[in-house]
Amino acid sequence: MRLFYLFAFCITVFVARAQQSTFDADNDNWGAEGDPLGTMAGWASMGGLPGGHIRVTDAATGGIWYFTAPAKFRGNKCGAYDRWFRYDQFTSDTMNQIFSTDPGDLEIWGDNNLKLVFDNTNNPGLNWTHYDVHLREDAGWRIGSSNGPVPTEAEFRSVLSNITKIRIKGEYRPAADFGGLDNVILENNFQFDLDDDDSSGAGGNDFRSDTLCTAEATVTDADIVFVSELPIDSVVVRVLGADSDDLLASGALPPQISVAPTSTPGYLVFVNNGNASTADFIAALLTVVYLDLSSTPERGERLLGINAFTECGDMGIRFVYLPIFPPPDAGLDADTIVCAASGPLQLFEVLNGNPEAGGFWSPRPEGGPSLFDPAKDAPGVYQYIIPPAGECPGDTAAVEISVEFPPALRADTTACYTDTLVLSVPGGLVSWQWSDGSHQRDRIVSFSGVYTLTGATENCVFTDSVQIGFYTCEPCAWYAPNVFSPNDDGHNDGWHIFLPCLWQTFRLEIFDRWGSLVFAADDPETEWDGYNKSGAPVPGVYIWRIEWVGELFGIPHIYRAAGDVTIFR
Repeated sequence: MRLFYLFAFCITVFVARAQQSTFDADNDNWGAEGDPLGTMAGWASMGGLPGGHIRVTDAATGGIWYFTAPAKFRGNKCGAYDRWFRYDQFTSDTMNQIFSTDPGDLEIWGDNNLKLVFDNTNNPGLNWTHYDVHLREDAGWRIGSSNGPVPTEAEFRSVLSNITKIRIKGEYRPAADFGGLDNVILENNFQFDLDDDDSSGAGGNDFRSDTLCTAEATVTDADIVFVSELPIDSVVVRVLGADSDDLLASGALPPQISVAPTSTPGYLVFVNNGNASTADFIAALLTVVYLDLSSTPERGERLLGINAFTECGDMGIRFVYLPIFPPPDAGLDADTIVCAASGPLQLFEVLNGNPEAGGFWSPRPEGGPSLFDPAKDAPGVYQYIIPPAGECPGDTAAVEISVEFPPALRADTTACYTDTLVLSVPGGLVSWQWSDGSHQRDRIVSFSGVYTLTGATENCVFTDSVQIGFYTCEPCAWYAPNVFSPNDDGHNDGWHIFLPCLWQTFRLEIFDRWGSLVFAADDPETEWDGYNKSGAPVPGVYIWRIEWVGELFGIPHIYRAAGDVTIFR
């Protein structure tokens, strides 16, 4: 394959190269300007000479419109001097054509708006008309307009050395019409193509290498075409956006070429010692090697630019794309303990070694692409994976996550005032402190309230609280007298229940021996004076019963009791 391409170079070195647009697939980025246009350089797949072509339909405003050339026809075309500009053209109507001279049919613009104008001897017809325009100052060209002065050779070469615009007139009558264009060719005796058959897929004159599993790469291969009738003064190879770790090196060079010294990172300059040919420069370029000297080369594509210089200056840049993927490094395995109450953990920072970015985690943490959240994610093994790139293998490292749940105090508790309650520090703690500053491991609790413990294990710090409530579990020491004497002597004339307990509701009822209700009260301190329905105290035995609602462990509780009381006179 290499021999084939070298041979191809040898047979094409004497053939003039060209920029061209055949419009067989699309409009090749041609445009239109001037008279308001109905269609801007639309592409037609048929009707060309042969195949497709482009056409423009204009408005009937009387103005002039032009086809405008794309970027590939612009720039330094110094090698086009004494060559030809060729194209095919037609118009939809030849009646009343008045734009026959000024302005010209073909315009080439250079720096400082210097415009070269050429008038063809005949206007386009209804069928395809072919034009060959000689690119020399004495071939009928004028400056500025078709009536302008004849350019000098220096002026002509100046325009070609930096073409900023090319226009082809498409309108020749002040009425609605349309025109077509096909087979535009700008011959050029300079051609620099890093990938002549586009086998790498870079497109244009550029070159794209295969994916390389290394930090070192050959810049190009033998698929180079280098044509120039003008001597090549130098060729510059540079890494775009280079830093101090980017290096370009070359091997053995033809004796006609030397390397100019430079301190700029990622630069290599080949210089013509006097009689170097384009073949010599091809041989030099084939030896160029890119090196990434960093300790951990970054994975990704490197972009190189190659410029050739003649007496006309910079002939344009060619690009080299190097997809470089050094052996991937996912880092080294690691393990860690996460506190259950802590925030999300950045897994990438847990890995040992020198892991590189660009990978993914499996399973994917719920906290985010690389964030382990103990509140959402399960403990276990999480793998960091850098996938393969082309033929380059991937790499994997793992992080094992353990979640430590801190020991807890006892559950919220209710107890009786008569109970002895002990709060103990959970096992596994290396230090602790109660909210009152105490460091006791076991403490007796006698009062209701919230008790908080802050403790630390080997890995985690936690805080836990317990609610303690103390309540009266049995009725308090209430008392009911069993006898009284309502005789108005000022002693023991009334009867009531002695109830020192906390109560919410209360009910007392007293009955005679026949079961009739003789007294009721809703407060334990309300006295019965012994009077019954007859209106006077009647000695004898009476039955009472009481019911009250108190509180037990914070919950309403009903208490009931009954007895008898005797009245004496």
